[in-house]
Amino acid sequence: MPIRDHRLDRAKGILIFTVVLGHLLARTSPWEDDVLRAPMYLIYSFHMPAFVFLAGITAKSTRLPERVLTFLVLLFTVLPLMWGWMWVFDLNPDYSFLTPFWYTWFLLSMACWIITVPFIERFPRTILVTSVVVGLFGGILPILDTELSASRSMIFWPFFVIGKLYGKQILNWAGSLRIWQKLFFTATALGAIGYFYLDEIYYKWFYGSLNFAHFDVSIPEGVGIRLIVDIGALLMTLALLMWVGDKDTILAKIGRNSLAVYVLHGFVVRGLQPLLDDIEGILSSPLILVVCFLVALLATYVLSWEPFERALRWYSSTVTGLLLKPFAPLRPKPGRHSDRSSGRG
Repeated sequence: MPIRDHRLDRAKGILIFTVVLGHLLARTSPWEDDVLRAPMYLIYSFHMPAFVFLAGITAKSTRLPERVLTFLVLLFTVLPLMWGWMWVFDLNPDYSFLTPFWYTWFLLSMACWIITVPFIERFPRTILVTSVVVGLFGGILPILDTELSASRSMIFWPFFVIGKLYGKQILNWAGSLRIWQKLFFTATALGAIGYFYLDEIYYKWFYGSLNFAHFDVSIPEGVGIRLIVDIGALLMTLALLMWVGDKDTILAKIGRNSLAVYVLHGFVVRGLQPLLDDIEGILSSPLILVVCFLVALLATYVLSWEPFERALRWYSSTVTGLLLKPFAPLRPKPGRHSDRSSGRG
């Protein structure tokens, strides 16, 4: 049995916590506040590109229909449930059929990226170059935006491809660096985030959900900003991997169950939204940060309870199996080719 790499689990544990914390803070109008804007820049500058990178490391081309359908099943389950959940709390869902609501974009994009895995394996260099070009220049296309998560799928695709092709080597390299090298790279990464903060780069560049027309920039300017933002995300991802460690702790357990945390945390955040909407008028910015940090810790810990993950995976695999059952006769049976070959001898 292969030994599980707990560095991946620990990195996912840290990243899923930043997802929960970022979404809690986002309900408190943080981008207009000097104190709250700092952690938001830190989180949103890299957490999803890093997640996509890690997803690329573990992506496989085997059982492709099951892998793709798993994310689509979760997507089309969460959407109506979230609509009903927000109706209970008298909130406006404000999403359309073609636009994945809020954080569910990742489920659709994952399905798209997984479809590309066989092509990445067959044409690695071509797909790498293609993904970088698409990621940098995709914002030119006016017809691709939030609809069907097209913009995010294009912009974050290079991180998935790099993770698939070179993720394990990068992970080993990052962990082998000396302390002074890690400190240098970390300072460089934080310097990039500091530049974003001090220069007040428009935060929606980090979302990856909009084309250049929405930012009212020229094509060279848009490509340049996209490149700078991607470099910052890459540096922060490397910094994370340098310090993540490899012990099997509670952090690794959270990372192993990060899918459940991701899918379920949206219901927690939206359930708390009425309180979060009013909190900025009651507490100071530092206290809001502390409260959101503690709530994020608690929510991440509770939602990473293993039965949640098992139930979610059982549900998605069961529905996926039912959807694929009519097509079972069309799929090749294991050993059929080898049996025929041996029979000829």
